[in-house]
Amino acid sequence: MGDQQISPLSRETKTGFLRHLLSDIHALERMIDEGQIESGVTRIGAEQEFCLIGNDMRPAMTGPGILKAIASGGESHFTSELAKWNLEINLDPQDAVSGCFQKMHRQLDQLVTLASEAADNAGSQLLLTGILPTIRKSDLSFRNMTPNPRYRVLDHSLKELRGENFSLFIEGVDEINLIHDSILFEACNTSFQIHLQVDPGEFADRYNWAQVLAGPVLAASVNSPTLLGKELWSETRIALFRQSVEIRHAGNYIRDKQPRVAFGYDWLKTSAAEIFKDDVAFYKLIIGAELGDETSLDLLNRGQVPQLKAMNVHNGTLYKWNRACYGVGGGKPHLRIENRYIPAGPTTIDEMANTVFWIGLMLAMPPKCCGAWDQHFYFQDVRSNFLKAARNGLSNEMFWFGRWIETDRLILDELLPLAQTGLSSIGVEPEESNPYLNVIEQRVKTKQTGAAWMIRAMRQLRENNSVDESMLTITKYMADHGTEDRPVHQWELPNSASLFMIPSRYNRVDSIMVTNLVTVHEDDIVEFAETLMNWNEFHHLPVENQSGEVTGVITARDIADFRESGGDPATALVETCMTADIISVAPETSVETAERIMLANDCGSLPVIRDNRVIGIITANDLRRLHAKVADQK
Repeated sequence: MGDQQISPLSRETKTGFLRHLLSDIHALERMIDEGQIESGVTRIGAEQEFCLIGNDMRPAMTGPGILKAIASGGESHFTSELAKWNLEINLDPQDAVSGCFQKMHRQLDQLVTLASEAADNAGSQLLLTGILPTIRKSDLSFRNMTPNPRYRVLDHSLKELRGENFSLFIEGVDEINLIHDSILFEACNTSFQIHLQVDPGEFADRYNWAQVLAGPVLAASVNSPTLLGKELWSETRIALFRQSVEIRHAGNYIRDKQPRVAFGYDWLKTSAAEIFKDDVAFYKLIIGAELGDETSLDLLNRGQVPQLKAMNVHNGTLYKWNRACYGVGGGKPHLRIENRYIPAGPTTIDEMANTVFWIGLMLAMPPKCCGAWDQHFYFQDVRSNFLKAARNGLSNEMFWFGRWIETDRLILDELLPLAQTGLSSIGVEPEESNPYLNVIEQRVKTKQTGAAWMIRAMRQLRENNSVDESMLTITKYMADHGTEDRPVHQWELPNSASLFMIPSRYNRVDSIMVTNLVTVHEDDIVEFAETLMNWNEFHHLPVENQSGEVTGVITARDIADFRESGGDPATALVETCMTADIISVAPETSVETAERIMLANDCGSLPVIRDNRVIGIITANDLRRLHAKVADQK
């Protein structure tokens, strides 16, 4: 999430921040031109984001407490994330030499184990996943944002710039179309971010190569096919992240304004400074920081290495899928490319396989492309490869050096051997790299990525279970098997029998309510409502006005009473015989409470209401089926 020491950007503070920002860019250009940026050294690093869940497989808001407990033991590799159910591990940078991946893997497993033990002490557990399947809309409340000033400032600044609620529309096999009032949807995304330090003189070419590789590497790594129980993209994070912090507005004319979460639109021509300059030119400043009077150029003139804090603060509000990074380590400034599109999980073996695959490919950049990327690729084809991978994973054709090729054949026939060549260039022998590259090979051959496994599991489970039950079962399997030494291509599909092992699995109304609703409007005729009930074997229908707000409920009993009193269903409107004084519940209401309300009021259904709109319905039949299912599981 970037630098934690930030502040709101006011008219008074903007002037000073801009002065520092411009100084940072000039200082970076000068350091590049004068050869002050570290070169001749290749290092790799990574950031592991993860989710925290309770025994009920739902998000557990234990992150702040776990972080405090870990920090009290002197461990400094952990940091907070946007939501209370997320944390992040920062791995130590490794020189890219023989043994580096095994060393990285050992540290990753050690820190994951440490986090798991701390989570267990807090009554929760760790889960590696791109998007937690059991997240519910009610979890994405401002109260569940980590109490860190950075996140509050960022949320406030983005909302102020947007001037209205954020909107989310993603269409896949299913679709999601809703609005939300904070940036917390961003917290649904959990990634495994890989860093590669590169020489400043090669940065433009390495960055362009990273863009070329993004499509096929993502296709082999997808692990986020669902959100809120909906089957969307193979890597739904790509669409979700972009829309969760979108501040652009539609206008009467087309104006090319880039989103803050972006792949890119053209090749890099010169150096890393070009990226940072474009970021200042095309992206509005949204936050600042207290930086004092001395600028980066002042420090350079005194022979010191500047941190370029203003530039990094602004860069931290832009979420490029391949992001340019400047840092200082051991007193030496360096440049990195950060791969941000690879999802977390489902196991550390899968994550390390993705890492080895990408690093190997990055080290095998074709010399013929250097300085001549537009002669080999049209940039829009590269961008198209990335978006197709996000949508469909391995089920694509990709444009590769002038021809179309099936993604699985591209990876198996060309990219895996190329990655092996790149790894050999730094002394990584096949006995070290093969166990990881073989995971990629088998994942592609079986076409069982994390996303493909989850989709198959969801479709199979949905034959006899609700969406919520399916998501719980999938999450339970991931929690049980995510720490084993078995990559996802070896996973079996989960058995719904494990559902009864999850406590409080039916604790809330939204875990059993029906959301595929049939409704009528106030100005529909009663006969229409009665016909819909007969067609669908319903006994009640929610009634809405033209704004979509619920205004009542009409039941078969209401219609029968209306007819007995001499009313004509063929001409009378629904509003004349509906029950306006409705009894309803919220999605967070316990099932037990809902059942008591139905019994006390002798009603056969309860609309589930949020913001005066019906989002579901729970009926007496739903409760009877639930009791029967629970009895069968005992």
